[in-house]
Amino acid sequence: MAYYNQAGQYQAGYQQGHGQPAQHGQYYQQQYQHYQQPSQQYGDYGNYFQQSVFSTNAWQAFQFQTPNELQQVFQMELQKNPANGRRHAIQAEDLCNIMNNCHTIRNFFRCHEGYIHWSRELCSIMLSMLDRSGDGFMQWNEFQELQQCLVQWYQMFKQFDYDGSGYIEANELVNIVRTQFKYNLTPQSIETLLKRYSRVIMWGGQEKCLIAFDDFVSVSVRLRAYTDAFRKRDQLQNGGDSGTCTFAYDDRNISVAKIDTTDSNKDSTCFELNHLNYSFVYIIQSNTSIHDYYITSVF
Repeated sequence: MAYYNQAGQYQAGYQQGHGQPAQHGQYYQQQYQHYQQPSQQYGDYGNYFQQSVFSTNAWQAFQFQTPNELQQVFQMELQKNPANGRRHAIQAEDLCNIMNNCHTIRNFFRCHEGYIHWSRELCSIMLSMLDRSGDGFMQWNEFQELQQCLVQWYQMFKQFDYDGSGYIEANELVNIVRTQFKYNLTPQSIETLLKRYSRVIMWGGQEKCLIAFDDFVSVSVRLRAYTDAFRKRDQLQNGGDSGTCTFAYDDRNISVAKIDTTDSNKDSTCFELNHLNYSFVYIIQSNTSIHDYYITSVF
C-alpha cells in the first residue's frame, strides 16, 4: 500500500506499526491472536470471524465461476484512475461504484424493495475497517476480506429478516450482536447502539423499532474496527486483556480529536486510532473501559 511521508510526498509501500516499509503492491494480512482467544472483557467475537467469515468464498456467493472473475471486477475499477493504478488499490468512491454497479454483486444484496444502495459514507466506513495502513486505499486482499464479511453479515441478517422486508427488529439485533457475533456489550452500550441505528416506524398497524441492512453493516463494521483497535492498545499497554486503556491528553475532559490518517508518526494514541480512518472520534481521559469507549466512540 501507499503511504505519505512527513512532507506529504507519496512513497511506494506502506509502513506498519514498527515502521517497516512493504514492497509496492504488497499487502500484509495482520494476524490477530486475540481472534482465536475468548475474553471476559471483549467476548468471543474472533471465533465468529475464524469459523464463519474467513471460510466464506464470496465469489461463489456472487455466482462467479472462478475467484479470478471477482478480482477482474476489482482490477477494472482500479484501472479507471491512474492514481489508483500506482498504488494497486481503490478508494471509497471506487468501492461504491463496484457495490452499486457490478450487477453480479448487486443482485446478491437484495430485499423486497429492490437493490440495496451503498452510500459513499458507508463505503468509506467499510474501507476504514480494513485499511490497516491508514492510507485511505483498499488493496485486493482487503477487498476480498471485506466481501467475505459482507456475505456473512447479509446471510446473518436474512436469517432474522423473516418477511424479507429489509429490516430486522431491535431485539433481533441485540441477539445477533451478543449470541452470534459474541461481543461483550453492557446494557448501556446496547441502548446507545439502538438509539443510533434503529428507526421507529409503523409496521403492521403498530410501532416497531427496526434496523435496515445498511445500518446493520455500519454496526458490524464499527464493532469490529473499534474492538480490534482498543484491544490491541490494551494488550500493548497492559500485557493482556484488562478491558481498559489509558489515553493521555492535555484536556482532562471528554474531547473531540481530529485524526490525521496520512501521518503514522503521530503520538501513540493517534496511531492506534488512525486505523479507523474517521474524521472525528471521541476520546475519554485516562483509564477508559471498553464499554465507555463503545458508548462515546462507536455509536
